[in-house]
Amino acid sequence: MGRKKITSNLNGRTSQVVRRTLTALLAIGALAVSVSAHAWSKKDARIGKEIYDQTIAESAIYEEPRLVEYVNKVGHRIVAGSDRPDEEYVFTVIDSPDINAFATPGGYVYINRGLISYMTSEAQLAAVLAHEVGHITAKHAARQNRANTTSNIVSGILGVLTGSGDVAEASSLWGQTVVRGYGRDMELEADQLGARFLFNSGYPPSAMIEVISLLKDNENLEKRKARETGRKVQSYHGLFATHPRNDKRLLEVVAEAGKLSEGLDADANVTPFRIATNGLPWGTNFRAPPPRKNRVKDEKLKFQFDHPDGWQFIGKDKTYTGNDADQHYRMTIDVQARTRDTPRMYIKNKLGETLKKAEDFTQAKLNGSRGYVTTADGKQQRIAVIYHSRYAVVFRGDVLEGGDAKQGEEHFGKVIGSFRAISTRALAAGKTKTISYVKAKEGVTFRKLSQFLKLGQFGEQELRIINGYPSRGEPKPGEWIKIIR
Repeated sequence: MGRKKITSNLNGRTSQVVRRTLTALLAIGALAVSVSAHAWSKKDARIGKEIYDQTIAESAIYEEPRLVEYVNKVGHRIVAGSDRPDEEYVFTVIDSPDINAFATPGGYVYINRGLISYMTSEAQLAAVLAHEVGHITAKHAARQNRANTTSNIVSGILGVLTGSGDVAEASSLWGQTVVRGYGRDMELEADQLGARFLFNSGYPPSAMIEVISLLKDNENLEKRKARETGRKVQSYHGLFATHPRNDKRLLEVVAEAGKLSEGLDADANVTPFRIATNGLPWGTNFRAPPPRKNRVKDEKLKFQFDHPDGWQFIGKDKTYTGNDADQHYRMTIDVQARTRDTPRMYIKNKLGETLKKAEDFTQAKLNGSRGYVTTADGKQQRIAVIYHSRYAVVFRGDVLEGGDAKQGEEHFGKVIGSFRAISTRALAAGKTKTISYVKAKEGVTFRKLSQFLKLGQFGEQELRIINGYPSRGEPKPGEWIKIIR
């Protein structure tokens, strides 16, 4: 058949590798949300926030800003086209190769990077997020009449995310109904709502159907792998299991959502997706650290630091900004070019600051200097500079309104004192494969690409699926295609 023609902003299909982690995780995704008449109920908000906080603390979260910001942009575009555009949603990318997405109470939607790696356009991503928002809008959790406690939900999700749970354990928590999803009717309803949200947001509703096609292609490959390697065929759940490839009812509900003009520019959404996903890890991400509470790692700049309980740091470019939960304390960490000066003289000559109570120190074989400076408004600010490789890492800590100076000093001291370099050897413990985009040359075939890239027995078929050529056809000269290397 060759590559499916992209009409408008979708070249769709999501994917489903079925692993037991995936099955259980998607099952817990079936605990999508019940909402009150006008806003998230206090119970839903509390449950969702607790799950979110523990998920962030205990599981691997994909934090590359370019993709994270892109997923949030698409997700909130879907929310704006939903039945409840004024509700607050949080979209999170899980750093897992499993093909999965799920939602929890209070408007929290999660998607695995493994699922994103199989997509080729923004509308495919939008289709998956719209399906999860559809579960939330339809109040499916409440309609299932399952009285799950917050602790059960948290332990179930974290058990799967951290690898300590399997399908059997998830089944014991939620029962066979949950593991298999909401069932055909509710999954179809989520599709129906999702298709309408897609249309309202400017995406073609046909994205839902293309998603199913991609999932089935991936399922067939997984079955082939199972047969040829002798392992047990995994099962899977929810949307991914309830629809055959040519589902008449699905076609009907999608058609109800409306049709967008065939004249829409496909590149308007394919190109941004390509930019956002270039370099996305494929398979196991050896660059990602094992989940560890209260630790921030920057593998590009090769350093790490810890922070107190309740703090959250956000990194962008070469700057990290952190606050405690009550917003009583703030800390910034800026990575700048170092000079030939000592760290103490760097503060004076480069930063132009007069250092008080200055103290030079060495930690983890790194030289630094710390003390206090007076800000423009007359307040005392903790400052430190640590030399790391060719960088000067500048720490600034401020006590805000309602904060205690002694407590603030403990917080700032913990962050500064925990700063360490990450060795190249530690980062090279495993080699991570990534998705890259190249323009196909004359005469290239997926088989030749797979052999050249040494992708192994199933490499050709994987390249076919992630590029929209599941059964036949070859890339055309000049066409953008995904490779794994």
